[in-house]
Amino acid sequence: MSRRVSIIGAGNVGSNFAEKLRAEGVEIVQICSPSLGNMDDFDPTGVDAVIIAVTDDAIPRLLDAIPRNKSALWLHTSGSVGIDVFNSDEFPRHGVIYPLQTMLKGTRPDWNNVPVFTEGDDPLIGELARRLSPRVAPLDSLSRRRAHAAAVICCNLVMYLWSLSEGAMAEAGLDFRMLAPLMELTWRRAASGSPEQSLTGPARRGDVGTMRKHLEALSPETAEVYRLLSRNILKRFHPDLTL
Repeated sequence: MSRRVSIIGAGNVGSNFAEKLRAEGVEIVQICSPSLGNMDDFDPTGVDAVIIAVTDDAIPRLLDAIPRNKSALWLHTSGSVGIDVFNSDEFPRHGVIYPLQTMLKGTRPDWNNVPVFTEGDDPLIGELARRLSPRVAPLDSLSRRRAHAAAVICCNLVMYLWSLSEGAMAEAGLDFRMLAPLMELTWRRAASGSPEQSLTGPARRGDVGTMRKHLEALSPETAEVYRLLSRNILKRFHPDLTL
């Protein structure tokens, strides 16, 4: 069945949703966004669904301001915003479609491997989600928020740690890419079992002497993060030791 969908948000998520849904035969009626300066043109009349793909903090304000269509399904794509952001009187058909993947404009995600989590009872939610990915599963708001936090830890926070590693390698006169084989092996070990069981290194071993030498060699910012994470690892595996 042909569906008519409008999207609010022209950033990374909105652009990728539009491209994939269009490729799956969905008619994208409008793409409106404050960044495009065309929100005054937004008209939900006659669409089957409206997908809201804006920043988390902007969703409540947007819902208060936009024209309504009570016969349409209203969806947001946020990992941290609950389904209760929708007022059931104003938006009787509503739900969530959340892709567990970083979206970059101009870079197509491998949708066949992207987990897409849904919330809501409307059958159209699952239909649209399956047009995005075969890996669709229901997930309530609290669990989705936890999954989103896990994604931030393993992606954004790890990228920050990589940036600290890059700095330490540069201070040693070395190319960050020399760590690639180690990073690839680390991922394979973590993915094949449990990250906790795969954990190695001086903090896991309780080698306080080595960690103190590292702290002396690192920049203040990197040393601060190293000390914090190492202390947490010690607390878990060697509560009798201090750093």
